[in-house]
Amino acid sequence: MAERRQSELGQVRVRGTQDGLLVQLPPDVPLPTMLGQVRSCIDGGGEFFRQAQLVIDYTDRVPNVEEIAALKALLGERGLALRTVTASVAEHRELLRAWGFTPLRVVARDPGQAGDGAPSTPVEGERTALYVRRTLRSGAAVGSDGDVVVLGDVNAGAEVLAAGDVVVWGAIRGTVHAGIDGDHTAVICALRLMPTQLRIGRIFARPPDQREVRSEGAMLARVHGGEIVVEPWRADRLAGR
Repeated sequence: MAERRQSELGQVRVRGTQDGLLVQLPPDVPLPTMLGQVRSCIDGGGEFFRQAQLVIDYTDRVPNVEEIAALKALLGERGLALRTVTASVAEHRELLRAWGFTPLRVVARDPGQAGDGAPSTPVEGERTALYVRRTLRSGAAVGSDGDVVVLGDVNAGAEVLAAGDVVVWGAIRGTVHAGIDGDHTAVICALRLMPTQLRIGRIFARPPDQREVRSEGAMLARVHGGEIVVEPWRADRLAGR
């Protein structure tokens, strides 16, 4: 875990939020390297970035006008819009405001760290989640480096990606990928499972059979024995994860 955290400090990261896709910049990476990482994230993201509005988050990095211009040009080359630029440090947000940007509420990145330095009390088992209160129609895509909760359906042609679990209070008819960083303990839950594709970690699910389509009540997809199994949801299935 410590090695992974150290690696993340030098990597551009992309988070799904209600304000759009948040591109978090590492604090101490040179501009050419950082631009290359952003370019790789976008080019490797496929439909995930299609027609997206991006927020650049400088985190603890010192904002720089030339950097922002270079990032904006990179996004423009790929048909993406820069919504705004934000930062974790209060002084940096004031600097961004002076340059005409509207910094957003800071999203906590570490347990116990909240926006604007406000303290928070971590709760055992607590996880961060992107909450989406709408049906995702064809062409829509959401993603998060935590869990994703959708209050609505995921229609055919829509896509959900999460580093953690995906919970859909509705039907899954589109594509859902949980555990995108290779976490095979992630789960996918929905009231109805009729997906185009399910994926957990690096494992793809087989197409649902008629029994699964007819099943009533919440369903759970999880990895068991090296494959994805779908079964009625039971809280005890998640114990000990």
